Amino acid sequence: MASKWGELIPRIKRNHDHQADEWYIGDHSVSNLALTVMFNEQNDDRPHRRKDDFPASPQFIEEVHPSSWDPVERAKVMDSYGINMAALYPNLGLTSPDHYRLIPGATVEFQLELIAAFNDFVLSWAQRAPGRFIPLAVIPYWDLNGCIKEIERCVELGHKGFVMSGTPEYHDCPVLSSRHWDPLWAAANATNLPIAFHAGTSTNVEDFVAMMERERDGGADNQRIPGGNNVTAIIGVFKTFLDNIMATANLIMSGVPSRYPDLKFAIVESGSGWVPFALESLDVHFKRYRPWETRQGLRKDDLPSDIFRRQIFVNTWYEQVRPDDLALLPVDNIMFESDYPHPTCLMDDEVSHSVTSLLSDLSEEDREKISYKNAMRCFDLAPGDIGRIARDDPRSELAGNTH
Repeated sequence: MASKWGELIPRIKRNHDHQADEWYIGDHSVSNLALTVMFNEQNDDRPHRRKDDFPASPQFIEEVHPSSWDPVERAKVMDSYGINMAALYPNLGLTSPDHYRLIPGATVEFQLELIAAFNDFVLSWAQRAPGRFIPLAVIPYWDLNGCIKEIERCVELGHKGFVMSGTPEYHDCPVLSSRHWDPLWAAANATNLPIAFHAGTSTNVEDFVAMMERERDGGADNQRIPGGNNVTAIIGVFKTFLDNIMATANLIMSGVPSRYPDLKFAIVESGSGWVPFALESLDVHFKRYRPWETRQGLRKDDLPSDIFRRQIFVNTWYEQVRPDDLALLPVDNIMFESDYPHPTCLMDDEVSHSVTSLLSDLSEEDREKISYKNAMRCFDLAPGDIGRIARDDPRSELAGNTH
């Protein structure tokens, strides 16, 4: 970033009140140093999650496993797990303008330059291990002109998708169904790349924090509940899933996919088991309430389930998918996820177990679709774009360095 921004340029420094290293913009703490990532343990180069303090995050930079910040180290972990390629999603709250409103001097010009710098960093990070990462760009949707310029810039650079909130109304922006967003949809549609709603980006932060505090502190009687941190973590994760599911329903009913039938969307880190219930419910009520008569873009012959099959992708990582599920869970729309480096991710043999056991009831063709072919279609990847794990590629700088 330009030096004129001075102390506004993001940096890590020690927060002595919290006894932790945190990301700062100016004097404002915007994020934990490494929110929900793996620990580094002495005398062991493997990543660790602390089962006795799950899902704790590292508080100091020396506690963070290098696979969280070093692409070569990340690729080593991927090699050991048998993963060829991974999509890169942000973890610093950049998908919302809310932080900036609290920071003196964080003008729209600053916000656009910061996001561009982050997107450049993601691309350079991916380029250090060619063929191993899918770089995705954060888009500043709250400034529509700047957003469209960033989409066009990032496509030229080589990003493979765009990340934004599925609930812009929580950030003082119009709802998805507003025609305000048509220039954004048109710009993304021209790229053949997806727009992603990541779990957490569709959550109302104020409601989320209030819910977590109620559970932690015991509500009206103010009695702290034993095990509250673990319970709030479970409820918090589940809520981010539900919020992303609601964002998906709003997207389908907005008329946007019907107006832009080639525009792809990825609903990320929210599972897939909810899809059959959601599509059946939306289809039934779509037929009964006849919204195509009042909302431009919706059509009687284009059911919510048709829209989903045509344009929307979801992830699976811990769920068992059975053939019966595929009646309403389109196998062409499911992408495998490891969720690394979050503590809830698949680690070590859990990755192969998820593919070979949790998907074992499916045909080999369907397992291949979920494992990689659907992701290739979603992110517009050619076979030559996908790198090989180091043990299979003697040309790689990672060869011989796997766990």
